[in-house]
Amino acid sequence: MKAVPADVSNSHVALAPVRVLHLIEDLGPGGAERLLFVNLSRLDRKSFDGLVCHLYDRALHWKQPILDLGYPVLSLGMRSIRDLPQGVARLARILKHERVDVVHTHLYGANLVGRIAAAMRGVPVISSLHNPDYEPAALRDNAALSPAKLRLLCWLDRASCRLAHPEFVAVSQYVKQSAVQYLGIPENRTRVIYNPVDTDVFTRSADAGVRATRLRADLGLDPTVPVILCVARLDPQKGLRYLIEAMPALLREVPGVVVMFAGGGQPAARSALVSLAETLKVGSQVRFLGVQADVRPYLELCDVFVLPSLYEGMGISLVEAMAMERACVATSTTAVPEVVTDGLSGFLVAPANPSALAAAITRLLQNPGLRARMGAEGRRIALERFDVSRNIGQLESVYSQVARHSAVA
Repeated sequence: MKAVPADVSNSHVALAPVRVLHLIEDLGPGGAERLLFVNLSRLDRKSFDGLVCHLYDRALHWKQPILDLGYPVLSLGMRSIRDLPQGVARLARILKHERVDVVHTHLYGANLVGRIAAAMRGVPVISSLHNPDYEPAALRDNAALSPAKLRLLCWLDRASCRLAHPEFVAVSQYVKQSAVQYLGIPENRTRVIYNPVDTDVFTRSADAGVRATRLRADLGLDPTVPVILCVARLDPQKGLRYLIEAMPALLREVPGVVVMFAGGGQPAARSALVSLAETLKVGSQVRFLGVQADVRPYLELCDVFVLPSLYEGMGISLVEAMAMERACVATSTTAVPEVVTDGLSGFLVAPANPSALAAAITRLLQNPGLRARMGAEGRRIALERFDVSRNIGQLESVYSQVARHSAVA
C-alpha cells in the first residue's frame, strides 16, 4: 500500500460505511482500552462501522460497555504471546469471512497479530502507538525486562511493520519521534492524534462538594484531611513507589495527608507497595482502591492529582484530572510536558525523585488559590487540545484516507 499523506482533508468513503476491525490485547481498565471505548462511542456510525477483537480473555472490563454500543466483540482465545501463530490464524479466518476495510491495532501483541494476519489477507492496517516502548526508561525498576528482551521485542515490532506497511497514529509527538527512531517508520506515515477525553463527561458536577463530602464519609476520611489521588495501574512504569517514598516528608509538612491509588495490577505489585508503605511507617495514610469503574467521584474528592511515571506515552489520567479542574503534579519525562504545562496547569518534577514530589505537592496543598488557578488552566487545556469532539474527526479522516487509498490501489 502506498503512503497516505497525513494532511489530506477529511473525506468519508461514499456508499457503504468504512468497516473497521479494532484489535486490542484485552479489554481491561487501562488507558488504551479506555481510548478504544471513547473512540467507538463517538465515531459516526453512518460512515464508520465494524467490530472489536481482543487477543486475551484475562480482563473484560470494557466488553459489556462496547457491546452496549452495538459492536460485536470477538475473542482470539490466546493465552500469551506464545500463542501468536494461533492468534494470527484465527484473525485471518475472521478477515476472510467478514467484510473489513481497515484493521486498527492497539498495543504490542495486537500489533504483531493484526499486522501479520492483515498482510496475509491484503487488508490495510493502522497501528496506534501508545508508548515510547523502546526507550532506556522502559528498563528502569522493571525486573521482568532485560536489555536483550527489549531488543528482541523491538526487532519483532520492526519486522511486522516491514511486512504490513501500516499507517501509524501516535498519541503524542514524543511517541511519534521515538517510534521513528527505534522502529524506523516513516514520518509521513505517522500522524499524531492525542488521546481524547469526553470533556462533557469529565466535568465537575454542580453538587461536587456534596458528593465529595459523602464519599469522604464512606471512606472514613476526616472532612478536612488533604487527599492526593493517583489513577494508574500498579506497574513499575508508573513510579508509584516514589510517591509512597515521598509520604514521610509530606506528612511532616502536611499532617494527616492521605494518598489514594486507583488502579489494578498484579497482586505481587500491590503487595510490594503495601510493604514499602509499612516499612516507611506510612501505611495508615496510603489507600489502595483497586479498579474503579468511575474515577470522577475520586477526582472531585481529591485536592491534588499526582502521576509520578518514569515514562508515558501521553498520560490520559492526567487529562481526565485536568478536565475535572484538578491541579496536577507529574514528572518531566517523555510526553508528559505535552499534557501538563509546568507552572500553569501543574508542576513537573524529575522522575524517581521523592523529595521533589513532596515539595511540589506540599506547595499545592498549602496554597488553595494556586490549586484553583491551575485547575482552571488545566480545564482550558483539556478543552482546547484533548476534547473528543475535536480529535475523533482526525481519526475518522485517517480511516477514510486509508480505506479510500486501498480501494484504488
